[in-house]
Amino acid sequence: MRQLTVTGLHKAFGTHPVLAGLDLDVPAGSFTAILGPSGSGKTTLLRLLAGFEQADAGSIAIGDRVVDGPGVALVPPERRQIGYVPQEGALFPHLTVAANVGFGLPARRRGTRTAELLEAVGLAGMGSRYPHQLSGGQQQRVALARALAIKPEVVLLDEPFAALDAHMRASVRADVQQICRTAGTTAVLVTHDQDEALSMADRIAVLRDGRIVQCAAPHELYTRPADATLARFVGDANIVPGQLTEVAGQSGPMVATILGRLPVAEGIGIAALPGPVTVLIRPEQLEILPTGSNAEDQPGCLTGRVIACDYYGHDAVVRVRPDGQPSGDEVIVRTTGGPQLEAGAAVLVRARGPVIAWASS
Repeated sequence: MRQLTVTGLHKAFGTHPVLAGLDLDVPAGSFTAILGPSGSGKTTLLRLLAGFEQADAGSIAIGDRVVDGPGVALVPPERRQIGYVPQEGALFPHLTVAANVGFGLPARRRGTRTAELLEAVGLAGMGSRYPHQLSGGQQQRVALARALAIKPEVVLLDEPFAALDAHMRASVRADVQQICRTAGTTAVLVTHDQDEALSMADRIAVLRDGRIVQCAAPHELYTRPADATLARFVGDANIVPGQLTEVAGQSGPMVATILGRLPVAEGIGIAALPGPVTVLIRPEQLEILPTGSNAEDQPGCLTGRVIACDYYGHDAVVRVRPDGQPSGDEVIVRTTGGPQLEAGAAVLVRARGPVIAWASS
């Protein structure tokens, strides 16, 4: 396994820039997700890593070996020791499963290596079948086995679960994650699915406007996003205005919001006090309290009415319009258990800190 290093990568198609000075380090043996909206450059980045495209500027290195960069002959895909799993698997329909897996191997190695890989991906005994005789999830396992057949230094996964139904997607994701970890392979997953990235990856790099805006562990990315736009992209988010202050007897700064005065997370990098800020409150940091419990008088509570309640059984997402706020303003609350709330119901909402705040522009 090798580290993957991307430095100052630029790529444009005609007059349209796609990547604009992208930097990325993928540690050896890690499972890294590249997350971003459609058109952000995810697929272009993957094609550059695979060698299907050449960068306009910048460099790509696998370990100590530069495979694309200034003054270096472009290393073609077949010599990069990279495995590639496309969206639809792209299996050869006229070849058996075993023949698909062993396609890139010398004839003398195909038998033993193919059997090992089919067992590793949970398809032992299915080598004589054809792709059309497999489920979508099984086909993706075959595609992964084929990518691992050459013992690659890096495996690239291009939204390989997009065509699967929800139940199959969760199952195959877990299998692929375990197979890559067991093989010790450095893996890069391109996806637009936030849940997929958060649940699978050791690190997530978020791509926006041709650059990585933040690369961090899933928990760090979710709880301490770099800006409000990123916070909205990675999960549901309540973004509200606030006023940062220092309060006597408190160990750190506090922020005054429509949900009361809340502590601010340490290490957020806000130096100036006091001042206006933009505040992130995740839906799970809010709770709905029973009305008539004197909670109206408690700090950090607001009154409002339910706009809508999306009920999922194990939890629910409740949209609440605070009393006295403009008609377009609402807060999102994620609740667990309890009955489904009806639209128009009066509720009390209380926030739990700490929260993240960014200096207002």
